[in-house]
Parts: sequence; C-alpha cells; structure tokens
Amino acid sequence: MRDLAFALMLLAALPLALARPFNAYLLWGWTGMLAPTTYFYGFMVGARVNFVFAVLTLVLLVFGRVSWRNYQGNTVTWLYLLLAIHATLAFWFAYAGNPYNDQYYEILIKGLLFAMVMPFFVRERVHFHAMFIVIALGLGIHGVLNGLKTIASGGGHHMLGPEGTMLADRNHLSTALALVLPLLLYLQTYAANRLVRLGYLGAFCVVVLAILGGGSRAGFVAVSVVGMWLIFTTRRKGLAIVLVAAAVVGFLAFAPEDITERMSTIKEAEDDNSFMGRVFAWRISSAIALANPVFGGGFHAVQVQSIWDSFKASSGLLGFLHLPVPEFSAKAAHSIYFEVMGDLGFVGLGLFLLILVRALWSRRVIKRATARLGSPYQWARDMADMLMLAVLAYMVGGAAVSLGYFEVIYMVVMLMELLRIHVTRAVAPMRREVMSEVGGRA
Repeated sequence: MRDLAFALMLLAALPLALARPFNAYLLWGWTGMLAPTTYFYGFMVGARVNFVFAVLTLVLLVFGRVSWRNYQGNTVTWLYLLLAIHATLAFWFAYAGNPYNDQYYEILIKGLLFAMVMPFFVRERVHFHAMFIVIALGLGIHGVLNGLKTIASGGGHHMLGPEGTMLADRNHLSTALALVLPLLLYLQTYAANRLVRLGYLGAFCVVVLAILGGGSRAGFVAVSVVGMWLIFTTRRKGLAIVLVAAAVVGFLAFAPEDITERMSTIKEAEDDNSFMGRVFAWRISSAIALANPVFGGGFHAVQVQSIWDSFKASSGLLGFLHLPVPEFSAKAAHSIYFEVMGDLGFVGLGLFLLILVRALWSRRVIKRATARLGSPYQWARDMADMLMLAVLAYMVGGAAVSLGYFEVIYMVVMLMELLRIHVTRAVAPMRREVMSEVGGRA
C-alpha cells in the first residue's frame, strides 16, 4: 500500500515537473535526500526515482526549457568543476582493488552536478525558500522519524538512516541532521501560517532529540555548536534559550544510560578505544596523502585492508603522537578532512577547504550588503546566518565522521553563493546612485 501511494503521488507530480523545470529540479533534490525507496517493501524497492527526475531536469535544460543565458556564473561553480576534474583523476589513479572507489566517486559527482545546475533555477527569494523546504522534507524527515521513535521507545530506539546510503550509519546521520536544524529555524521564522510555523518548530525539537538520542558524539558536538551559536548571536535569543533548555531536558529524560556514558568519554579521549581508533585512521590517511600528495589513494582507500597494512607503520602527519602500529583491521577515516586528504591528496583537500571558506566569506559580503539594503532584506541576512551555521556545524561535527562527499553541504555552499549574487544585484543600483552623485559634485 505504501509503495502504491508513493507511486501515485509521483505520477501526479510528473505533469508539474514537465510544466516547470524548477519543479523537476526540486523533485530531483528531494528524492535524492529522502531516498524514498529505502522505506518500501513492495514493487517500488529498487526503483530509480531520483535518476528519473535527474534525467528529466537535464533533458528539459538541453531542450531549452530554461534559457542557458539564465545561468548565474559564479566562483563556486568553478571550484566544483575543479573538484570534479580532480576527483576524476584521483579515481583513475587510485590504488587497485579498492571496492569503494566507484561508489564514492559516483556520490560526489552526483552531488556536485546537482549543485552546479542550481544557478539555472535559484534567483529570487521564493526559490531560496523552496530549496530550504526541499532540504527540510528530504533530509529532515529522517530526523523526524528517528526522533519520534526515540520518544515512543523512551530512548531505547537505535537510530538508523536510509539503508544503503552513507547516512545509514548513525554517526553520519546525526552530523548530517545538525545541518538541517538552522534551516528549520529559518523556515519557522518566515513561514506565513501559524500552524506551519509550529510544525517547523516541532520538527526542530524532534530532530534535536533524534541527534542526542542517537548516541553519536560527532552529532552531539555539531548540535552543541548550533545551540551555542543561536544563544549568542541570533536575534531571537529567548526562543534559542528555550530550545536549548528543552533539548537538554529531553536528552536527560530520554537518553539511556549507555548513551550518557558514551558522551562523557569525550573528555577522556586517551582512554577511549573508539577515539584512538580514529586517531590511527587519521595517521594512516595522512600517510597515504604524503605518499600521493596530488591525487591521494582513491576514494576511501584507508578502508581497504591491503592499503591499510601498507601504511599502518607510517607516522604520517601525526608522528609526534608516537603511536604504536595498530593491530586491528582497517577503519574509515572518521574525519571529513583526513578523508578528503587521503582520498584526493593535498590538492583535493585544498579545493575542499576553499569551498567551505568561500561560504563563510560570502556570508560576510551578504551581511554588509543587507546592512545597506535595510529591513526589506532582513530575510537574506537571516538566511545567510543560518546557512553559515549549517556550514559550521558540518565543519565541526564532520571532524569526526567520513562525510566529505555529502551532497547537502555542496547545496548549502551553492545556496550561499547564489544568495550573495542576489543581494549584490539588489545593492548595485544604490552603488550606481552614489557614484553618480559623487560624479555630479565633482
């Protein structure tokens, strides 16, 4: 029944996608983040729904349904192109016998392609708002479902993401969900309908409970960054304090003892086998990068046992720690920075960091521009703040998980870039007016 209902819904949405390419693009993004077929058990299992809407969007572009002149040229697109080219070369020159190489290369290229198409469609405020809703309904729904299960089970639910995706791991899902929290808060602030605002607020609280109840220390740190930032910087400090207090109370009420004990080990890193395993993975990832500084060892090379064994005695960049040779089997990099470093080399890491820093720089430009534009563009200032907070949550929480190729962060960075273009375009007439006045006086 669930499969049939969703199939009928997609059939109903298809005419809308054909009528407006932007609708097809939104469905492409939504089905990619939601991975809906992982929730089915019937004839829809394995259906390539996301592929259908991706192809439909690209076909509509090729046949001119959207003018190519509408493309908003920007620096982030060039950075994504460079990263895609570099990743392709790293994929080709990767160590042989790596079963992860194809999978994660495909994930990265698909995410970059979606983000690079975005400048065709996202120009006005309504487009930005629609993208926020798509991310909330795509990524956020995983948090809402897990949060409700956590409440229903009294904290006993074992958090899981969509099977077969990189979010299946609770650590990955917890960190990814921290990115959606600022977006939910923005939607709650600017939704016109009171019931819709309450819905976004409820979703925010439930997602926080899902993250805290998931037992992931990376997620805990990421959501803490979001909470502290909201308390100290948001215009709505009262709401932020209430939300953080409610999160703490909910965590204490629903989190089982094993999770609270796990959180307490954050301050006892040297005695934590899990953390030390990550340190060894960081060391070996850096050793792979030192041996292959330009292109790295290929996607998730550190997880291949033969490659791990080849480098496990190397000190890498962490030789100052004087660690012994690890005796356990290969582990994931457990850090977006060491993941990209080992996979794509120092050149790839440099591009990755430039992309993240670009988002932070764009937020600064938006802040200055909206100060000149005044209250009509307060929404853009708030949106930039929430996008920046999503990037910060990713940068901090991602230091302990392998989410370097997570598609949503590339969406967020491109949204920030397009928002910068939008407000710069709006402030341009003011600048011309000032220049004409100065010229007239001269």
